[in-house]
Amino acid sequence: MKNLIVLLMLFIPLFANAQDKVVLRSGDTLNVKIQKSTDDNVEYTFPNETTLNEKSKKEIVKVIYSSGREEKCNTKFEIPTINGESDWKNVVITYLPSDVEGLTRVSDVKATSMWGGSMGSSIGYKGALNKLKRRAAKLNAGVILITSQPNQQAAAMGGGVQVVGIAYK
Repeated sequence: MKNLIVLLMLFIPLFANAQDKVVLRSGDTLNVKIQKSTDDNVEYTFPNETTLNEKSKKEIVKVIYSSGREEKCNTKFEIPTINGESDWKNVVITYLPSDVEGLTRVSDVKATSMWGGSMGSSIGYKGALNKLKRRAAKLNAGVILITSQPNQQAAAMGGGVQVVGIAYK
């Protein structure tokens, strides 16, 4: 009986420090403590740290909780089939280079919206994204990786919003 108690005392710290695992699309595994999981992101901390980190679920294959439960995430990025400009609404916009790994680069694309100023820059950004989608659809590309941030000063002064990206299929 005494040996059993000693054995249990040795294993209790292992269970107290049980960690969650985040398996990334890159093949790496992060040993972390999950703080929050939403439909789009996972928030976590590393052992003995308090800094909150965040990963998009597009970058994650699965989360394995310390309880053993697994949460499957986006295992592959779905590329829509685009058959011309009429399919422009199906073109996907991404800001993550990992989303386009392995895809074929078609062309650089850029668009400018004439909307600007403090009230119109948000509308301008959406308009520029829609123009990018139309240009990508003409090239039969299903994904655009946004590679630049809009010039906020130019937009605030009424100069319009320019967005630059790369079209992939």
